[in-house]
Amino acid sequence: MKKFLLSIAIVAISAGSVFAQENSAEKLRWKGIMNNGFWSNWELSVAGGVNATAWDGVATNQSTGDLGWQVEGGLTKWFNPIVGARVQLIGGRLNASDDFIKSNWIMPHADAVLNLSNWFGGYREDRVYYAKVFAGAGVHWVNVKNDAGSGFAATAGLINTFRVCKQLDINLELKGILSAGHDMPRAIAPMAAKYGQIYSATLGVAYRFNKRDWSKAYSQEEVDGYLASIAALEAGLAEAHRNEGKLNERLAAQKAATDQALKDNEALRAELAKKKNSVVSSTAVFFNFDSARLTDRAKASMQVLQETIANAPKDQVFTIVGHADAKTGAAAYNQKLSEKRAKAVYDYLVEQGVNKDQLTWKGVGSTENIFPVNNTNRVVIVK
Repeated sequence: MKKFLLSIAIVAISAGSVFAQENSAEKLRWKGIMNNGFWSNWELSVAGGVNATAWDGVATNQSTGDLGWQVEGGLTKWFNPIVGARVQLIGGRLNASDDFIKSNWIMPHADAVLNLSNWFGGYREDRVYYAKVFAGAGVHWVNVKNDAGSGFAATAGLINTFRVCKQLDINLELKGILSAGHDMPRAIAPMAAKYGQIYSATLGVAYRFNKRDWSKAYSQEEVDGYLASIAALEAGLAEAHRNEGKLNERLAAQKAATDQALKDNEALRAELAKKKNSVVSSTAVFFNFDSARLTDRAKASMQVLQETIANAPKDQVFTIVGHADAKTGAAAYNQKLSEKRAKAVYDYLVEQGVNKDQLTWKGVGSTENIFPVNNTNRVVIVK
């Protein structure tokens, strides 16, 4: 029992040192994989199967026992995809020689475990089959009721793991246990056996809990490459911001130019609207020689003039200017004649319903030569 307590203490101290190392230092790397925290990558397993005993007897004869049975439960911690540690408790029945000699048996032990598939094939979470080997030591008791034998024993074997899903595995474990001969059942202890062996095959399931997978660890070269890429992206982004600033300035200048152009266009449109709404017309009303009486031809001309004034803005004023021939009559006479002609046109338009506020008249005599080709200034110009 003292030996057993001592082994448990050693396992506890080892686990504590590993835990402290993982929590105090930077996370380790193994073949490009970053180690997880202490509480991740645990497995709880149960299994059952058969066992057989064997030992070296007197001289060189090899003796074997009959088949027995055993059940086992274990807890495994994986420190990385390749290296793990396991504690396991085995209990069952050993048939040392025949059905008459049967011994109860129990053995707690601790093992170091290596995942060969991840070691040689690289870590892959989608792998279906894993081959794992283990080796360790523990304490076993044979024929527990009578306390026939107890002592240290070494163990080693192969675990064939078949992945069912992310949480569950099926394990086929083949194990061998080596112990001193006097630690075997009471019936064979007096035979001066050198050492005994227990071989077993068990089938069971394992449940994986907490974080189950592993993250990729990047090398310094990869990190430097990523940092360089990030720096290049940041430089490109800064350049894009500068170009954006320049583009915004250009857009602002273009907007200012566009706004000014719109203002100029509005002013131009307003000016054009004024011109469009301002009816500019020059209508000539002709008179006979030395006469201020309106002829039918003159009245026809003023009918068109009436429509022009009606379509004009109400604030537009039309000027009626009377003229006379320069080569006939005195200047004073021509002045009065031109005024009479202008007044006749004014009176006729008012009679026809034209707003008198839009009309003004005057006579200029023979001072302006309207038609220099034939000197025919017997006319009134409305503009």
